[in-house]
Amino acid sequence: MIIYEPEEDSEINEFPWTVTFEPSGGEEWDSFICGPYERDHAVALAEAVALDDTEGGVLAVVAPMLPALSAADVTATIEELREAAAEEEEAEDGDDTVNGTPVDFDDDDLEEEEAEFAEPPSPEEIREGMARTYRRLLDLDAE
Repeated sequence: MIIYEPEEDSEINEFPWTVTFEPSGGEEWDSFICGPYERDHAVALAEAVALDDTEGGVLAVVAPMLPALSAADVTATIEELREAAAEEEEAEDGDDTVNGTPVDFDDDDLEEEEAEFAEPPSPEEIREGMARTYRRLLDLDAE
């Protein structure tokens, strides 16, 4: 499961969110996108599906829907993300140390996260969240 994690106070948290379900582990089927949801509902839905999949063939990607109104907006966002990735890569190159001591990272050190939600949201809760999301999207006069 891949979940975009913005800062807690980021305005991105208020954007609509989607979940893309993709094949993983050698399976072949067409991916699809669900949403828009409120962030918590998107994460809960992704967790319920991906963590419940006993065959390990489902990857769930949770991401915000950015309000791009033109191709120029999309291009500017891509450039910002490329620059940020390049800066992060430069900072990480050769930086496998902690307080000057070399560190060897192993995938075995990664722990699986526990699901945040015991139960996925009900269809009624998702409908209510979608209604709130659409109201925010359509409220053109809001500041």
